[in-house]
Amino acid sequence: MNTAHARLLMASAMLSATTLSCTSDGTGPTPLTLEGQLQAALDASFAQTDGKGISVAVLIPGRPMWTGVAGVSHDDVPITRRTAFAAGSITKTFTAVTVLRLAEEGFLSLDDSLHSWLPDYPHVDHDITIRQLLNHTSGLSDFVDVPGWIIPLLDEPNRVWGMEEYLLETIREPYFEKGTAWSYSTAGYLLLRMIIELASGSTLSAAYKEYIIEPLELSDTYVCPDDPMPADWAHGWLDITGDDVYDDFSVIPNTSFCSAAGGQIFSTPTDLTKLGDALMHERTLIDEATYDEMTDWYFPSGHDEPMVHGYGLGLMWFNSSFVSGHTVWGHGGNAPGYAAGMVYMVDYGVVVSLMDNTEYGEGMVVIDEIFDVITGHMAR
Repeated sequence: MNTAHARLLMASAMLSATTLSCTSDGTGPTPLTLEGQLQAALDASFAQTDGKGISVAVLIPGRPMWTGVAGVSHDDVPITRRTAFAAGSITKTFTAVTVLRLAEEGFLSLDDSLHSWLPDYPHVDHDITIRQLLNHTSGLSDFVDVPGWIIPLLDEPNRVWGMEEYLLETIREPYFEKGTAWSYSTAGYLLLRMIIELASGSTLSAAYKEYIIEPLELSDTYVCPDDPMPADWAHGWLDITGDDVYDDFSVIPNTSFCSAAGGQIFSTPTDLTKLGDALMHERTLIDEATYDEMTDWYFPSGHDEPMVHGYGLGLMWFNSSFVSGHTVWGHGGNAPGYAAGMVYMVDYGVVVSLMDNTEYGEGMVVIDEIFDVITGHMAR
């Protein structure tokens, strides 16, 4: 028997064994609660990965939110339910919601062109609209495609970048003419964050807090680098030296990364689940007409983002092959040393958020087992 097969059998045995527990009088096994099944599935699945730590939150309509954790931040420091992780590109959903709220209040229009707000920049067509930035049909290049894009951030980790400054450092020729195709572009969201500050008359951090963080009482959500990092935050693990061994990325200050991205969200699955529920299930965060625009999906073809089936305004419709065949909306995120997901199971009204502290999101595979427990419960 090979090692991989042995590990799979062990995981199956662990999961089977942990779905039952003894009664208080020892007379026989009783089924675990739903919460117990979720934690058992998390433990068994995560044990078979090379992950460091994982945190998960699940909100099923009519039930209290469940949260579960496994693994460590670093050394023997465990992940807790209040441990904060970098949310990566889930920050784009924060950006999009803030833009949409500003549009509802009349501070801007989604059909405004860039020339209404910003000066001319090289390689940027200033007839691109805010809507095209939001749904990645602008044609703008993506800085992660620039060879060595991370080197200036590693060389000066304490440097505070201006959003315009980093845009000019990394922007390249557009991929296509605006509105004619689709390609994921973080550069477009840098421009959106610059527009937010101009339209709101406040900092990006203050705008996020006014429209999202404070109304939803997201008490464990932070905007880096403006907010001080919480005491309980997960160290991110990244292969810095290229030797296929994870290094503790937290020894490097994150100021340059956070500021270059135009503000980076650190949060917990609990807070992300609150956001996902208010936005996609309860639909209390934006108006219904605005939500209809947010979920007016563009279905791209021939792109290099295999997880994307469709993209709205800061929301993703996940390719079903990545989410166990379910219809799932939300957003994924990666940042140096972290991976995250905030997803809405459309057919069940369930929100699931996961956050992991490794470069390749080793522990994110637990979502398959979590989905199985949820669908098994909902089918009863």
